[in-house]
Amino acid sequence: MTFYYVNLMWAIVLFGVLLWTTACVVLNAALRRGMEIMGMVLSYGVLVWMLIDVPWREALATWMLFAVAGGLLTIVYESWARRRYAGTGRSPRPFVRPIGTFLWPAMIPDAVGLMLNDAGILPADERSETHQEDTRRVTGERPAVPK
Repeated sequence: MTFYYVNLMWAIVLFGVLLWTTACVVLNAALRRGMEIMGMVLSYGVLVWMLIDVPWREALATWMLFAVAGGLLTIVYESWARRRYAGTGRSPRPFVRPIGTFLWPAMIPDAVGLMLNDAGILPADERSETHQEDTRRVTGERPAVPK
């Protein structure tokens, strides 16, 4: 079934891959890098299979739907993080990354994990701003002043 060139069956498959990758990345920080890579390989395998199975417009529209959703999610996280960590010396990350069109299978789980870490829902790992703040508080290190 297709809705505005988005193939719903393949969208469900991509969502399942994304959900699995996100759960693995968020719940086990030690496996983060390996799971992100595995999720990307699996997502690209699904893309190749989509290109073989459905018309190319449907395959690319379905892929781009997830890329746009991932971009919006990272923009939401970054704008929240900029507001929350204003004045702490945190260097802002770019809002829009064109490479995200290709890296969304890794960007979405990363953004979800960082949101949950920084919100205090899950324990902070070394990538989160909360962990970096805790480290500075314990060690007495002052944040770097932006030049």
